[in-house]
Amino acid sequence: MAFTREFLKGLNIEGDNLEKIMTEYGKSHTESAELQKKVEDLTSQNETLTGQIKERDGQLKTLSKSVGDNEELKTQIKSLQDSNKQTATEYQAKLAEQSKNFKIDSALRDAKARNPKAVKALLDLDKVSVDGDNLVGFKDQLEAVKKDNDYMFESGKPNESTKQGVKVVTGGNPGGNGGGEPSIVQRIAQRMTGGE
Repeated sequence: MAFTREFLKGLNIEGDNLEKIMTEYGKSHTESAELQKKVEDLTSQNETLTGQIKERDGQLKTLSKSVGDNEELKTQIKSLQDSNKQTATEYQAKLAEQSKNFKIDSALRDAKARNPKAVKALLDLDKVSVDGDNLVGFKDQLEAVKKDNDYMFESGKPNESTKQGVKVVTGGNPGGNGGGEPSIVQRIAQRMTGGE
């Protein structure tokens, strides 16, 4: 089901309320698209760099076989292999950090943080780790931040103004006591027609 203006108009939501809802929906849709783009970019980078590392390792093995007993070249090859291992380790650490940040951003969005960057600043991210798809040490910190700074999160409760419905009154005096007294309009009409 598409979340469209026509759908909301069908629910009798119009004017400023319609525009506010569509603006908020647009924000969340844009955030999701941006996060998906980041994931795709990181995946592409990962594939490219993994391919480059495999290619270098293959070249080093080939060079190592053709060297024979030349100690100087063996030392250079060993140095290159160590450098490649270090680069691969640093790259994996960078990917892990980006994955952790992505999971934290997603969790903050799911927790309805009004400003995820501000909430993130209140968390001790060094104490948060990733275990598969789970964030370890995150939930307790988030609950503490929510408890101390609940204004930073959307409550999920509807506004008071949306709880009250519109009261439609047909004829009569809406503020009257319902005791059969004529409304002010009826009294004026009686005076104009000559009745009292």
